[in-house]
Amino acid sequence: MGVDVESFHGVLKHPIRRKILLALSQCQNLSYMDLMGAVEAANTGKFNYHLKVLSDLLQKDANGKYSLTEKGVLAAQFLLTFKEKKVEASKLPMADALLIGFAGFIVTIANPAFWTFEVAAFAGVKSFPFFGILLLLIPIFGLVVPGALMWKLTVRRSHSHDSYDLFKAPLLTLAMLLVLLLFLHIFQINLSANVTVQVQSASGLGYSETRATGTRFIVLPMLGLALSFVGVAVAEFLSRLRRKAASS
Repeated sequence: MGVDVESFHGVLKHPIRRKILLALSQCQNLSYMDLMGAVEAANTGKFNYHLKVLSDLLQKDANGKYSLTEKGVLAAQFLLTFKEKKVEASKLPMADALLIGFAGFIVTIANPAFWTFEVAAFAGVKSFPFFGILLLLIPIFGLVVPGALMWKLTVRRSHSHDSYDLFKAPLLTLAMLLVLLLFLHIFQINLSANVTVQVQSASGLGYSETRATGTRFIVLPMLGLALSFVGVAVAEFLSRLRRKAASS
């Protein structure tokens, strides 16, 4: 019997489909409801989809009970032989949390939208829409990137989704940002970008120039203070949604 290994892998990669094969391997034949209960599937639509994907590996008798075909038995034996390696979650060591927190701190300060704003202001760019887009991108980057980076590094290092481990690194990032703010305050550092923008008149005839102070360096640590925890929380929330969808 020839087996397409590539398609075999595609069929077996979903946990529900693996559970179906292993349940039938253990119980020989099961009714639709018994099989659905055995794999703890809650959504009949998705469960029917998985049964359809496994059509070459399953067969149904006159009583409506499911069992494995010859190819299905081979697939179940494959799963039993090469069992999934379970990765145990562990506490995130403080040294790793410090490194991850420092990475979050650096990414927060290195916000490319902010520095593009600074460079463009220094170069004399006068486009109002250009600076408007950058002012929108600065907080978006601050919310998404540092938090997603710290979440990813924490989960990869500890395999933990525990709130204490997830927020340990952002807490250290927060401490570093507070130190930076204190440093700026003590030495009265106030880096500003003076922006001259061209705004079209209401009549549509010509442009008028407006000179204003657009951004200050203190914006970055302030954004980091506000968003360092929010970004990690959003990343974890999206991760849980993905895991829930994958298991259903």
